[in-house]
Amino acid sequence: MFVINKIPFGEIHLLEIRNLDTNEYVTILPELGGSLHQICLSGRAALHPLLWAVKDAEELYSEGIAQYRGALLLPFVDRIEKGRYVFEGVVYNLPCNKAKSQNALHGFVNTKQFHVLEAETNDEQGSVTLYFEYNGSVTGFPFPFIVTVRYVLTSTEFGCYTFVQNKGSQNMPVGVGWHPYFQVSEDLSQYQLKIPANASFVIDEAYVNTGEAAPFYDAAKFLELEDNFFFSAYQLDQINDSATTILRDKKTLIDIAVTSTGLPFLQLYGVAGKGLAIEPLTCVGNAFNNGIGLNVLAPGELIRTSFNVSVKDIDQ
Repeated sequence: MFVINKIPFGEIHLLEIRNLDTNEYVTILPELGGSLHQICLSGRAALHPLLWAVKDAEELYSEGIAQYRGALLLPFVDRIEKGRYVFEGVVYNLPCNKAKSQNALHGFVNTKQFHVLEAETNDEQGSVTLYFEYNGSVTGFPFPFIVTVRYVLTSTEFGCYTFVQNKGSQNMPVGVGWHPYFQVSEDLSQYQLKIPANASFVIDEAYVNTGEAAPFYDAAKFLELEDNFFFSAYQLDQINDSATTILRDKKTLIDIAVTSTGLPFLQLYGVAGKGLAIEPLTCVGNAFNNGIGLNVLAPGELIRTSFNVSVKDIDQ
């Protein structure tokens, strides 16, 4: 049986979807862009809080928001170099919210209040649907849109389904992604990562994706986390529009599988000993300039994406 709870969290609140039979749960921050706070799933007969979650409201405002923990990245992902881009012959300048490099970072919905459209539970699953309507008021992005996100917890996995619709009268460039940090310990030798990619991208010293790609030959391997992946971008080798990235924990003997659909790119970003962001994306960073994976929605057009998280026991 599944239930939905509203839990105070400082001056805001968490929405929790909980499986009463297993005590697995997901918590969401509706007032902060519908961000994912925690995903707790079972494996090896134990519960595993998977995300590097803020412990209280103080940490949320001092660290969590700035680190985009669990954030929806919209209407662009990663960095737009110097906040500047040209779309259909017009130059636009976005606010630069990455102070040191003066780049625009991760869109602007992560601090917006999302509203509950629907909340449902039954014996099979619990789900919450949130929405946010953007009116085109942010400097450099005069393109109205509405985003709807459906969060679903079942007995086997968590699913996050995102829908973005162009509500304006002109074409709209858009990038969609998510920024869940999976928690890791100080001992990175405990982990391996399997990335189903066919190419990786060159990132410059300002962490901007240059658009230059190189072949990736290790898609079939589990690679050691301690040597890699602390700011890397990939093009996924999808099957039927989907691909699965696996974070293996050799100590707890579980695999954390992140299956993305309609999200053909992946960004990795690590904070040593704390979290590894496994970010499924529709496009690469700086796509408003390099065009790689950029979606252009006609008036009324909709883009659909999803990612699912599950835990599986490793065969010994």
